[in-house]
Amino acid sequence: MVSISGIKYLLTHPHQLMWVVRREIRFGQRKKSKRHWVEWQKYDANMHIMMMAEHAEILSVNTLNVDRIKIFNNMVDGIGRNLRILDVGCGDGVISEPLIKAGHYVTAVDLPTVATAANKSKVSALMAGDAETLAFPDATFDLVIASEVLEHLWAPENFVNETYRTLKPHGSLIIETPEGLAGLNYDSHMNYYTVEKIEKMLTPRFRVKRLERLAATGSAQTPTIIVFLEKAN
Repeated sequence: MVSISGIKYLLTHPHQLMWVVRREIRFGQRKKSKRHWVEWQKYDANMHIMMMAEHAEILSVNTLNVDRIKIFNNMVDGIGRNLRILDVGCGDGVISEPLIKAGHYVTAVDLPTVATAANKSKVSALMAGDAETLAFPDATFDLVIASEVLEHLWAPENFVNETYRTLKPHGSLIIETPEGLAGLNYDSHMNYYTVEKIEKMLTPRFRVKRLERLAATGSAQTPTIIVFLEKAN
């Protein structure tokens, strides 16, 4: 339900109001089924990627991107070299690109029509797919990365099952997600997470090894958590 303050905002911002009207006409059933939800996700992700492409200067000063990439690289460096990595929900490949340059083999996966945005990062392999049904054999990867993915999923428990299956023994998982209930402020988010929720969801198949937090910024209105986990065998 839209709050009174939200209604006032929309009435004084006609462009935003038109966006909401178009969204409800086209995707008003988005929370009724996974099929509708995925169609909404594809549309919203492409709109976001298009906006970023049109405003490249935003990315160049996006402190969240800079800070999280440093954390991801540091975490991956601690695992080893020449890793086989799966970047789930790769978007435009911003996480994959520095890992490829570091010598890792990165397979990038995202929804159809979204995955092609990662072409510019020259990923080792690029596939259209569903994070809840990964099309890879058991024990394929040393590391699975899910950056800003869990909060978008229809059934995140399926992703956990698939990640566990496709990781090698003692493989690693890195999850990045907005922290807390405020994560639901975004139209494209189905779920919200805390460290405690992540631990409860992944235990006993994974163990938390490291936790990092990033404060809210102009480009990210909620705090962010990055959780490094190891597969328990």
